[in-house]
Amino acid sequence: MCILSFPEVALIGNENNIIDDTGSEATYRYKDSKTNVFKTRTVKGEDFLWLILQHVLPKGFRRVRDYGFLHSNAKKTLKLIQWILRVVLPEASSRRPAFKCPQCKSPMLITEFIRPAWKSG
Repeated sequence: MCILSFPEVALIGNENNIIDDTGSEATYRYKDSKTNVFKTRTVKGEDFLWLILQHVLPKGFRRVRDYGFLHSNAKKTLKLIQWILRVVLPEASSRRPAFKCPQCKSPMLITEFIRPAWKSG
């Protein structure tokens, strides 16, 4: 199916999740968002195409998360909008949690880091 080459298709994920296609029905595998369990579903071919085409944007439309103040490079704009709307977010802690001793549960202090013997990459 050439329609699965669209990157916007979020329902199926990839072609490996299509289990069977009889010509009139399609069976596919999906992950239930509530239970996080993979399930299978069989639907008519036209219903299957409808489920996929719901995720394809019309010509000229853009996905919102990639543009405007939600774009990953628009941090200054987002901070300005938060300031105007008086949105106060809690400060994110940049400190890593302390390693704890498995025996006594007291925090351990890292004194040295030894690089692995193998070379990465």
